[in-house]
Amino acid sequence: MDLITSVLDKLNIWAWWAIAGVILIAELLTGTTLLLWPAAAAFLTGFVALDMFNASWSVQLAVFAVASMLLIWGGDRWVRPKLKAGADSGLNDRSMRMVGQRVVAVADFHAGRGRVQFGDTEWAAEMQDGSDVKAETELEVCAVNGVVLSVKAWGN
Repeated sequence: MDLITSVLDKLNIWAWWAIAGVILIAELLTGTTLLLWPAAAAFLTGFVALDMFNASWSVQLAVFAVASMLLIWGGDRWVRPKLKAGADSGLNDRSMRMVGQRVVAVADFHAGRGRVQFGDTEWAAEMQDGSDVKAETELEVCAVNGVVLSVKAWGN
């Protein structure tokens, strides 16, 4: 027991920052963001361990425990939802990348339906407002419904 007490008595800012580093390495290996918060708590506890505060090891451990719980709770409540709700880049979804792009009508539209050229491919298209447009008219893709592009006049 004396050995544990003597080790705990030697906790200082560098020891807490080393603990924070070890926890961060464990976080990198897991990638869960759960260990990020105790690592931040250990980093902050290092400042409490400065000689000018003269905090005992029991106070330092209490600060670490309370800071860990508060940071885990706050991170789980506010940060994690924002990380999961990141904007979808459409990297692997070609149809999502098409929205907002310029296309050209290949032929006249009839009853609001026709064909457009997107890149090197012709697509079936329908006007969002049901109107007819002439061939060579520039249009904008609003949505992709299966293999049919929903389009509107370019710039509207």
